[in-house]
Amino acid sequence: MKKFTVVLLLLLFLSGCRGGGGGSSSTSEDIESNGTSTQTKVTISFWNLFTGPDGSVMKKMVNDFNKEFENRIFVTDQSTPEVEYYANLDTLVPMNKGPDLAIAHSYRVPSMANRNLIIPIDELFESSEMKKEDYIPDIFNSLYFKDKLYGVPLDIHTVGIYYNRDLLDKYECEVPTNREELIACAKKMPNDDNGGYGLPLSAVWPSEWIYTTAFFQNQGVEIDENHYPGFDSPAGRIAFESFTDLIHVHKLSPLNLGVDEDLFYFHTGKAMFHINGGWMINSMIEAELNFGVIPLSNMFNADGKDYSRKISARSHVFIVPKGKQSQAKLDAIMTFIKYIGDHSYIWASAGHIPVSNIAREAEEYKQLPYHAGFGDPNDFKVATQSPYYTESYNPIYLRVTQALRNPNYDVDALIASAKQEATQLVNEAKATYPID
Repeated sequence: MKKFTVVLLLLLFLSGCRGGGGGSSSTSEDIESNGTSTQTKVTISFWNLFTGPDGSVMKKMVNDFNKEFENRIFVTDQSTPEVEYYANLDTLVPMNKGPDLAIAHSYRVPSMANRNLIIPIDELFESSEMKKEDYIPDIFNSLYFKDKLYGVPLDIHTVGIYYNRDLLDKYECEVPTNREELIACAKKMPNDDNGGYGLPLSAVWPSEWIYTTAFFQNQGVEIDENHYPGFDSPAGRIAFESFTDLIHVHKLSPLNLGVDEDLFYFHTGKAMFHINGGWMINSMIEAELNFGVIPLSNMFNADGKDYSRKISARSHVFIVPKGKQSQAKLDAIMTFIKYIGDHSYIWASAGHIPVSNIAREAEEYKQLPYHAGFGDPNDFKVATQSPYYTESYNPIYLRVTQALRNPNYDVDALIASAKQEATQLVNEAKATYPID
């Protein structure tokens, strides 16, 4: 009898241990006295890369959701720095050790779909209470790959021009509305280390955003129909010139500024303008600056013509990694996505702009004082759809940094070098992960 009792206890212990596990754990169950099971709370593991102040905002939203759905759904969230985060997804999802739900940048979605890391969610979306019409069309449509939907957008984030109201008043400047006015106003600053600069620019960050915006505004297309780079073009060359001229020709910034050195000038009242993302709004508020924000529209057309108002932007997107999620869990995931999207006016407090029309129509969002300054969301342009986007387009960024640091740069040599590198990377990616 004792032997039987020991064996029974051991089996119960092992059964309890088995209840833990990886990201795609099954729906929890209660065992009734007659031996049948009843579903209780569905647990969702949610991975994201929000490790800064926005991470605290997301944790609050997850906690709010868990309270509202406490008898039905429970979401556990895990935040990891970006480089490690994507490496974890690449490694663990094929081993079936990934999360039930994750966040990805929109430009990565086609690649993840092509590598079979995420599942299409057309049917899940259509059977949910969400509607395609509730989202900014260009952003939503960018999440299709081979005619299947692979994500639901959470936000759109971009860069804008912060301006110091006190310095504009001091130098009798109106808030600029185009490139010519921006340069004329910035030139009224002494543009030296003692008196400060009109527009200090880091050669490192967020230069990739600024260059791509300049590229778009001069009618550039990042990638051609065969997934090879499009920066070897008139638009690619004009983008270099319209950006680097601010330093080398107009002398609005010192040379060779590192990451956040331009921000330091602005924080300390020694810069009239500063280009950075919406995620810096709270930093500006904490610095107790008297500031405003204007969009990058019309700021990088080299000849001053209004070719395009497009602004480079990125979107954080909900994706469902490939795994063994039950139907109940998949339904719960869509409930969570809709909740966070509808309440993303809260997420906006971290500096991001909701893609959800419902959230942007909320009074809580409309009362935020700075978000509208980044421009019309319909002017925001996310990356061209391609599973080889990073391989094809990213090599240009190193050459942008080189040009910003060198007044005598050779634009043709830089573009040729970037194109050679990108072509090789795309060919390798195509060989490893061809499009079926």
